Amino acid sequence: MINSKPVALWAVPRSISTAFERVFVERGDFKVFHEPFSASYYYSEKRQSDRYADVEPKAEYNPENVLATMLDPSWERRVYFKDMALHAKGVMTPEFVSTFTNTFIIRDPVPVIASMTRFWPDFTLEEIGYEMQHRLFEMAIENGEEPAIVDAADLTANPEGIVAAYCERIGVPFMPEALTWEARKIPDWEMWAEWHTEAEDSTGIKREPLEDDKELPEGQEEVYEHCLPFYQELYEKRLRPATI
Repeated sequence: MINSKPVALWAVPRSISTAFERVFVERGDFKVFHEPFSASYYYSEKRQSDRYADVEPKAEYNPENVLATMLDPSWERRVYFKDMALHAKGVMTPEFVSTFTNTFIIRDPVPVIASMTRFWPDFTLEEIGYEMQHRLFEMAIENGEEPAIVDAADLTANPEGIVAAYCERIGVPFMPEALTWEARKIPDWEMWAEWHTEAEDSTGIKREPLEDDKELPEGQEEVYEHCLPFYQELYEKRLRPATI
């Protein structure tokens, strides 16, 4: 039986997750949603953060309404979405997680923390997202899944092998042509456009070493120590490249 559950890619920030999502945009056989629960987390009547407390909340962003949209049976293609794991905070239950085929993209905490320090110097420990991602992973395991886990460094070292292994795990054909594309604006990315300039300007996932920040920003040692065990556990269970 073909699995028709929506595929969820749960990410931490700055993990090349938007470029990975772009692969599924380019495939053409999925209905792709971009960070749908981010609006729930920051802008809904049930928001979990006061970062944008001066913005009037909207009922349409309430998580149950976002979920209903994605589960609409009228979609002609299987649904795929990428989101930050932390955005699921308000709905993170085993029942919610069981709605999806859950997958994960991870990255060493040092470059993630360094990048977040530049973009959002006032980011919270929750917004860095590692604990929430690990919690989602545990729920997926408890539901009997064997989730695909992609490490960002592995992805750029061997895009074809990692994407092929990912596709095999979620039960869809590998389309190597989806690894390259024309640089363009993606309308669905407009809410968080300032975060996605590099992904929009890109022309594919290239086989090259990931250029990582090697230095942990001063004063972020406790954040790193908090995130590292969550990352390490998922790293041990990450996908290895397929031979193609």
